[in-house]
Amino acid sequence: MNKIQKSMLFKLASLSRFAALKASGAASCAGYHQPKEPKILQNLKK
Repeated sequence: MNKIQKSMLFKLASLSRFAALKASGAASCAGYHQPKEPKILQNLKK
């Protein structure tokens, strides 16, 4: 894997982690469904 691909994948992974942490504990947009929060996200928030 070349340097550019590795860099892009790392940035995408960090962005995905950031989005998951921000979304954890938040209600859905319409407020109809609140999915169960994964235990891993609860541990990351602390």
